[in-house]
Amino acid sequence: MDFRKLKYYRHNSLILIVSGDQQLTSSLTAILISEKYNCIAVNNGEVAWETILNQKPAIVLADWTTPDVSGLALCHRIKANIEHPDLNSTYFILMVEAEQEQQYQIGLETGADELISNPINAAEVKTRIRNALRSSALIQSLTWTNQRLLAQNDLLDALNLSDPLTRVLSEQAFADVIPRMMQQFRGYGNYQGYGYLSVLIADIDRFSEVTAAYGEKIGNETIRAIAGRLTHNCAANSLIYRHGLDEFVCVTPHRTAAQGAQVANDLLASIRSNPIAVSSGLLFPLTISIGGIVVALGISKTNALAPYKQDFSFVDLVNLAGRSLLQAQQSGGDRAFIDTVL
Repeated sequence: MDFRKLKYYRHNSLILIVSGDQQLTSSLTAILISEKYNCIAVNNGEVAWETILNQKPAIVLADWTTPDVSGLALCHRIKANIEHPDLNSTYFILMVEAEQEQQYQIGLETGADELISNPINAAEVKTRIRNALRSSALIQSLTWTNQRLLAQNDLLDALNLSDPLTRVLSEQAFADVIPRMMQQFRGYGNYQGYGYLSVLIADIDRFSEVTAAYGEKIGNETIRAIAGRLTHNCAANSLIYRHGLDEFVCVTPHRTAAQGAQVANDLLASIRSNPIAVSSGLLFPLTISIGGIVVALGISKTNALAPYKQDFSFVDLVNLAGRSLLQAQQSGGDRAFIDTVL
């Protein structure tokens, strides 16, 4: 995907606001319009459902207490709909009452992609919508890349593109999709101008201590929160994959070799800047370690990216990044080791 087209998605992807609270609806509409998003608002669940069926919004932002059909029920209709499987890719953000942990848990179990507290915070709303837009655009891009092979809903099921816990790309996508996309660097103009590719592996420092002390549920929430920060703070043209239990892989094309280290530093700062918060109210001052490889890409006569100069496979790049990760961990964590191959 040419991630420069995110601006196109920003203006053309429909966001549906669903709430019976007129003041809440007005506030959300004002926030989204100020960010130049395309949005509409409805005040009850049945009207919202008809709008979803007819207009296929990319993102639904629904209030738990919506009249007729609650936000929770609307989420269930979308995520479990057999007659309209194309709705499964709709990004659903559920607004729950502040300090209602039970609503938070039920919302996650129902399939909501994101949850946000009401009363709302404008900065949080903007961040969640940006993440939702990035995810929606990425899914569309991967779908278009493979549309000659499978219909959209079959593709999402067959390749299991999204990790169910973190909503970043799954390890199956990591194994199956990326190698094919690497081959597409040849002959496609979308990536013209990129001369380098970085593969970064991020591992959560001392994550085993969290799960040992607080259990699997808190561990999963921690992984989900870190995935959200990494996704929000990576480069606009990066792809993020979950790799194993508590590792993530970030793949980014660059115009200069130095930009790979900059992406790594941005990811490090995003985690160390503030403690990780989970639903129980716990705060974890966690850090990550990053190992990476930046490789020079050959340029063909048509100025499209050709295979790696030194004939590295994608698996080779991941293994090299893994060696650098070990160096970062052995040096105490919360740092990055990046190797460059020209």
